[in-house]
Amino acid sequence: MLGKLDTQMSFDDITWKKRIPKNSFWAKIREWIQRNITEEDFRPLFSNIGRPSISPIHTFAALLIQLEKGYSDREMEEESRYDDRVKFAILAGRNFEGIDAVTLCDHRRLFLNSEIGQKLLNRTLESAKEAGLFSKENLQVIDSFMIYGKGAVQDTYTLIRKGVLKVLRIARFYGIEDELKAILKRNDYEVPGKPKIDWDSEEEKQKLLESLVWDALNLVGKAREMEPLPEDLASAVELLERVARQDVKIGEDGRVEMVKGTCKDRVISITDPEMRHGHKTSSKRVDGYKGHILTCGEDGQLVGGVEVTPANGADKEPVPEMLEEQEKEGRRPEVVLGDCSYFDPKMIEEEEAKGTAIVAKVPPASNKEGFYTKEEFEIDTEAGVVRCPGGNRAEFDVKCIEERRGSTVLFGAEVCNSCPKKPECTRGKGGRGIRIHPYEPEVQEARRYQRTEEFKREYRRRANIERVNSHLIRHGAREARYIGRVKVKFQLLLCGILNNIKAVMRAIFAKGAVCPA
Repeated sequence: MLGKLDTQMSFDDITWKKRIPKNSFWAKIREWIQRNITEEDFRPLFSNIGRPSISPIHTFAALLIQLEKGYSDREMEEESRYDDRVKFAILAGRNFEGIDAVTLCDHRRLFLNSEIGQKLLNRTLESAKEAGLFSKENLQVIDSFMIYGKGAVQDTYTLIRKGVLKVLRIARFYGIEDELKAILKRNDYEVPGKPKIDWDSEEEKQKLLESLVWDALNLVGKAREMEPLPEDLASAVELLERVARQDVKIGEDGRVEMVKGTCKDRVISITDPEMRHGHKTSSKRVDGYKGHILTCGEDGQLVGGVEVTPANGADKEPVPEMLEEQEKEGRRPEVVLGDCSYFDPKMIEEEEAKGTAIVAKVPPASNKEGFYTKEEFEIDTEAGVVRCPGGNRAEFDVKCIEERRGSTVLFGAEVCNSCPKKPECTRGKGGRGIRIHPYEPEVQEARRYQRTEEFKREYRRRANIERVNSHLIRHGAREARYIGRVKVKFQLLLCGILNNIKAVMRAIFAKGAVCPA
C-alpha cells in the first residue's frame, strides 16, 4: 500500500536542517523533489489494500543517492538511519528510522516494471525549460559508452552446466524435474565447482565436452516432448539449446568438437543471457551492454533520452527508436550530431524525411596494408567511371547506385601489372578492386561537406556530450548494478535524472530562487 510522507515536525527538525549547506548535493536533490514529485506519481504502482509502506518518495530519492555516492543497498540502509544529510535529501525527519534494504529492493522492483523512470526524466526536462536551460536551437547530440555487466562471464563448459541446472530448477517448480533428470547421463550438475578432470588433458576435456553437449541436447529434446511448456521453462530450454550448440561442431558420427574463434552474438552468461562481448576499441573488450544517450538543452548539458543494447550492437542501431521517443514527447530534434559510427546514409535519408538531419563524419577510408585508400581514387558516379592514382580507368554500371545495391569495380591484372604504381596500390594477382557504396554519391557529398568551415563549426559542439558522459560514468553508469537489459536501462534513466536535477538546481541556485528548507 502507498506510504505517505510524515510531515509532523519534532523540536530537532526546527534546527538540524539549517546545518545542511544550501548549495550542497543534498539540498539540490531535496529541493527538486519538493518542487516536482508527489506521491500521486507513484500511486498506480501500489495496492489500495494492506499496510502502508514508507513513502516511495524516500526510496526514489535513495536510489539517486546510491548512484551519486556508490552505496550498496545495505550501506543505503545505514546511511538513511544515521546520516542527517541523507535524511534531509530524501525528505525525511531527523527521527526517521531509515529505509531497510528489503523495502528499497521491493520499491525498486515496482519502479522497474513501470514507466516511472521515463516519466521523471521527462519531468526533469520540463523543469529545465522553466529554468531557461533550453535555447531556441533544436539540436541534440548522440553518443554511446560501454557498460560492464553484472552477470558472471562463463566458459562453454560452465554455460552448459549452469544451463542444465537452470532447466532442472524451474522444472522442479512444476513437478517434472525427476522425469527430465532421468534422461541425463551425468549426475554432478548440482555439485559446486567444475568437474574434477585433468584440465591439462585435451582428451579428458573432449570427453567432458561431449558428455555435456549430449546431456543438454537430450534434455532439450525430452522437455519439448512435454510441450506446451510454461513460458519460463520454455525460455530456459531455448537458452540451454543455444549455449549447447553455439561453440561446438557436431559430426555425423556424433563426435563433438570445440569450434575455434567466437561465434556471432555468443551468449556469455546464464546469469544474464542478454550480456554480450563488445569492443569500443579494437584492443579493449567489454562484457555487458552499450549505453546510448541523447543530450539536449543549452550546451548539451541535459540527458534527453537513453537506451541500452547488448555490447556487440552497432552504435547506430537504436537511433530511429530513440528519435521516435523524442517525437512522442514533443522533442524531435531538427539536427542530431554524432561521431562516425552514426554515419549511415540510409538511416540519414530516412530520418531526414521525418524532419531530423543527422550530421556525422564519414568513417575515414583505410587500407590495413598501407596501400592507396579508396579516397585516393576518383569516382564519377554519373558517368560510371573510376580513375586510379596511376591514371588508369575502369567502368561500372550506374544502376548499382540507382538500385541501392552497390558493386565492386575491378581494374584487372593486365591493367595493374603494367602500372608503375602497383607496388603502392596492391599485391593482388588479379589487380585492384574498389567497392562502390550503394549510397556512393551521398558518401562523397558528405566527405566534401565535412571539409568545410560550416561543418567544422557545427560539429565542434558534438564534444559537449563527452562532459555529460563523464558525469554519468562517474556516478554509476559504467557498471551495471542489476541483471538484464531492462534493469540496466532503468539504471541509466536514473543516471540521466540525477544529471538533469543537478543541472537544473545549479541554474536555480545561481539565480537565488530557492525556497527555505
